[in-house]
Amino acid sequence: MKRIAAVCIALGLAGTQALAQPAAPPRSAASITDFRVNDPALMDARAAVLRRAESELARGDAAAANESFDRAAMMLHAPDTEMGLVRTYMQAGQYRRALAFCAHTAGTHRESPSAGALYAWLLRAGGQGAFAERVLNETLERSPQDPVSLEVRRAFATPWPMAAGALLQTPHRLAPQAVMAPGQDAIPEAARIVSSGVLIRGGSLALVPNAAARSAPSRMLWVRNGLGQTTRARVDENSKVLEAFGVTVLRLDAALEPPPSLAVAPREPFAGSPGFAVEYAESGSAVPAWPWLSQGFFGTFPSNGLRRLGIELADGPHGGPVLDAQGRLAGIALPGAEREAVMLPASRWQDLPGIATATSPPDAGDPAALARPSGTLPADQAYESALRLALQVIALR
Repeated sequence: MKRIAAVCIALGLAGTQALAQPAAPPRSAASITDFRVNDPALMDARAAVLRRAESELARGDAAAANESFDRAAMMLHAPDTEMGLVRTYMQAGQYRRALAFCAHTAGTHRESPSAGALYAWLLRAGGQGAFAERVLNETLERSPQDPVSLEVRRAFATPWPMAAGALLQTPHRLAPQAVMAPGQDAIPEAARIVSSGVLIRGGSLALVPNAAARSAPSRMLWVRNGLGQTTRARVDENSKVLEAFGVTVLRLDAALEPPPSLAVAPREPFAGSPGFAVEYAESGSAVPAWPWLSQGFFGTFPSNGLRRLGIELADGPHGGPVLDAQGRLAGIALPGAEREAVMLPASRWQDLPGIATATSPPDAGDPAALARPSGTLPADQAYESALRLALQVIALR
């Protein structure tokens, strides 16, 4: 033992007892590479900037929040600031930018497991379920007791995950902030999410399942997009023309911004062709959320005006938008017989008076998508468009 101790001393080591001690927990990148973390005055100023950024994000001012988070990032390289920027990009409808920056945050700040949990959530929301599981598993291997990652694991065990409790806390918050349209009262606490919906006619109307509209005997309904923007909605006078197909038309008290360059599919997708469906989870409350994208292949054409969706969806009230391979609005998903989702094609409402969807010409859209031989839109780009197109439908019973 004395000989081992002498060797340790000769090598500049602390001795054999130090060799037996457990490894220290990983330190943050900032504590190693950014010594500004040791400046109390600077850290106090940074905390104030972060509080301001979160306040701006909560009231829907994503541009101001972006500037504040950038200012905080200049004060310290830290994961809480970067997760704030990720959520700011999401609240601005910039999913692809948010996903790319979150990949950087989760990879650089491995000492922050909540960054990995946020990245996994965004991946699964955008239809990359297998990769999301891999990221979450690796995060839990590094931090097996992390409460945020464990909550995400429990949520991922459900068909439609819903962020609640610890998952709605900052800086990792896994949902947008709810922002009411100007002049409108807040949604009552007793309201709940009853289905998904589709924004049409330049953002002034929405299509929802009949059952969702009828679930509110008080006639109090709201819709909210994936950016958190929320407005009161009422059954439109033109609704009866589509009720036979299971769809109710809502008129929004305040128009929501539609996706840029959205086009309606000029024809119904061929059976077996690829497509996307986007849905929200049901909830016993009116908590805001990001939608979930599913990919698959369209089904066949029955003769009753509806067709088999084909894209596999978890059981639910449905009502979300269906996009073809080029990212054009192809229809609305609805509940069918034997729990198999069906689709009402957009052609059924596209030319109806008072309902026709204001869109770009059929050949408009992303030039890069049109240049690809297959014309198939990447899933992340389809999801980015769906953040404005897909709606939560909220009812007060």
